[in-house]
Amino acid sequence: MDSRRLAIGFLILAGCGTSPNVRYQNGRLLLKQGRLDEAMREADAGLRAEPSWRFRILKADILLTRFDVDGARQLLTSTEIPSDQESLARLRMDQGWLEYMRSNYSGAEQLLQQAGEVAKRPSLPVVEAMIENREGLVEVQQGRMDAAERNFRHAIEVAAAQHDPYLESIAEHNLGFLFQNSFRLEDAIYWFEEASAMFRQLGNMNSYYVALGNLGSCYLRLGDSDKGLADLKEAENHAREIGDRFNQQLWIGNSGSVLYDQGDLPRAAEKFKQALEIAQSRDKNEKDQSGWWYYSLATVFIDLGKFDEAEAYNKEALTRRQAIGNHTDFYPRVNEAHIAAGRKDSQAEALYRGLIAEYRQGMNPVPMLEAMAGLAGLLADKGESEQADAQFRTTLTYLESQRAALARADNRMTYLAKLIRFYDRYINFLVDWGQPERALEVAESSRARVLDERLESKPAHPLVQAARMRELARSSHSVFLSYWLGKNRSFLWAVTPEAITLHPLPAESQIAPLVAGYRSFIENLRDPLQSEYPAGPKLSEILLGPVRPLLASAQRLVLVPDRSLHSLNFETLPDPDNPSKYLLERVTLELAPSLDILADPRPPASATDSLLLIGDPLQAIEEYPRLPYAASEIDLISKTLPPEKRTVLEGEHAYPDAYREARPGQFSWIHFAAHAAANQASPLDSALILSRHGATYQLSARDVMNVPLNATLVTLSACRSAGAKTYSGEGQVGLSWAFLRAGARSVVAGLWDVTDRSTAALMADFYRQLSQNVAPVEALRHAKLALLRGGKVYQKPFYWGPFQLYAGAI
Repeated sequence: MDSRRLAIGFLILAGCGTSPNVRYQNGRLLLKQGRLDEAMREADAGLRAEPSWRFRILKADILLTRFDVDGARQLLTSTEIPSDQESLARLRMDQGWLEYMRSNYSGAEQLLQQAGEVAKRPSLPVVEAMIENREGLVEVQQGRMDAAERNFRHAIEVAAAQHDPYLESIAEHNLGFLFQNSFRLEDAIYWFEEASAMFRQLGNMNSYYVALGNLGSCYLRLGDSDKGLADLKEAENHAREIGDRFNQQLWIGNSGSVLYDQGDLPRAAEKFKQALEIAQSRDKNEKDQSGWWYYSLATVFIDLGKFDEAEAYNKEALTRRQAIGNHTDFYPRVNEAHIAAGRKDSQAEALYRGLIAEYRQGMNPVPMLEAMAGLAGLLADKGESEQADAQFRTTLTYLESQRAALARADNRMTYLAKLIRFYDRYINFLVDWGQPERALEVAESSRARVLDERLESKPAHPLVQAARMRELARSSHSVFLSYWLGKNRSFLWAVTPEAITLHPLPAESQIAPLVAGYRSFIENLRDPLQSEYPAGPKLSEILLGPVRPLLASAQRLVLVPDRSLHSLNFETLPDPDNPSKYLLERVTLELAPSLDILADPRPPASATDSLLLIGDPLQAIEEYPRLPYAASEIDLISKTLPPEKRTVLEGEHAYPDAYREARPGQFSWIHFAAHAAANQASPLDSALILSRHGATYQLSARDVMNVPLNATLVTLSACRSAGAKTYSGEGQVGLSWAFLRAGARSVVAGLWDVTDRSTAALMADFYRQLSQNVAPVEALRHAKLALLRGGKVYQKPFYWGPFQLYAGAI
């Protein structure tokens, strides 16, 4: 942290003779420190000595910080207005903030604009930046993320120039809030960490713990449950100590949500009960938060099979949701049907069908998906397999009709989670019905469909039949391994030219911890073959043991991972037949987002060797510093081809529009050496971070998909390039998928960051092999084996393990 951000001092004076000016300055400084009781004493004392607008506004600011909207409104409502411009600007700003807290965003925007105009006339840069901060939050609520980001970043610049670290930390926290709501969680973490460090430096521990709670929520959504739960617990403890009941119940409830997603239902129920108790103690008439915790508890107890408890909680949820209106009662009404189905109540089918008949276009599609899937499951449980299959198919038709509803970000995450649960139920039904090949067809179709949903694609992806998958295996001399991780059990399909075989696997809850532990072991620079760490051999036996005979004869192995398996490079696992060696040393392996994708027609690859090399960009924004070895990587790769066959864009010339201007469709190889930002919820907004050119520095997946390619290979030698975290069963989304969609036949991308000389050496060897007409997948394997067998530290899988090849065509 640089010195400009530490330049702050506090002078707190008190006593009988303290002047109003000193009282006012003390109150403002104490507010910045989060010492609200002391700040209120200064404001009250100042108001008694000087009944002025500036003390009324100071007191209102303190009350707003405490979420005391009614108390602040009493102070800010008057027919009189301040005579000085700063107080008038602050009055309009606080009045706008009151409207924001009432969810009246248009009214808030109007008042904040008035405040900004007033603040401009006497040139009050700090007040203007404070107003920009609040305008940015209004814009976030209205979905205008670009405008909000400009406001927050400008506020940070003004605060730094004015040596106001409190304002700077608030703007940083708000920028994190924006990225959190845009599902750019890694960017959100960066800014929450910056803000939390500043809050701690300022001594404002209340704000520090709010930032910490938000950090915990981000880590949970990225799958790091240990750190997420620890941060939330620390934030919860502080909120309890200071009596901040609102944030306390949020942090506890967020913990419950992740425990529910992890399948830890008893602990999730306990967290939801705690959150509910706190929400009710705050305001017994409050409907929204308490209604949500009642609904969450009902859902947990349905999954536990405790239907009496579920019914009691669900009735309370229904009462509160109906009081809010806008069809929010559909969630607990679907739970009513689930409870009836769980009790084998004859009314369950009528309840499901009634909800489905009631649905109208424009309503939230999530509860309808739950109702339709519930009906299909009910019919399956009753042994009415033909009718169940028909209902599952009807639900698929419904899914296709709901694409437009996914334009609303508030629906997308929940909808996609429910979508995966629906497919899991359908696949399990087909397996139990004795139709494993149809189960594979549905599994592969689901991957393509969810990818299409996340990428906002218009056409439905056609279902590829099992016979076509066998034909692809025959024509490509490949063995396909398709994984599906489920709540109760998982599956592995092996596709060869001769047959499709199904192999049951343990539930995801047994596999995912092994994957997380093994990856962490590798990222901590450990050598799995030189240790007794058990996760690697266990994973090898679970995931590869059932198909051990196929590994011996496969010329080419193509894997389709699922869920947590996306973060595992199978090449780093011990060979199940020779645990002293890695699987890399035995087979040539590549990945595919889905088997359906391999059947897509591709344009012919460029006939001549030619390379477009883009990288080592200038630092565009604070989050992404310049990569230390990118220049060396570019230099080494450039030497593998003569000058007439390569185009190199680096430094200030490596900007987004330069990619399009270089006509990338003419190149056989395209290589990026830069940072990348993955966006889970909106993968079209995943982006490579390049040099700033005008206002632009991101080459987004959306931009990539609009530029046709004929490349044999695109390499993303970029931090977080593959999309470090994946969501449900969608496959590897983001930039890798965008380049495949644009026409590339294969993409190399990294699972974790390796900013080391080893990457430059690996890439140089990789391109030397390519220049000798070695196929990309073989060239990458050769480069990895060179590091592995070269001795020294680079033999550890941390250095060669992150890079994987994703196939878009066979």
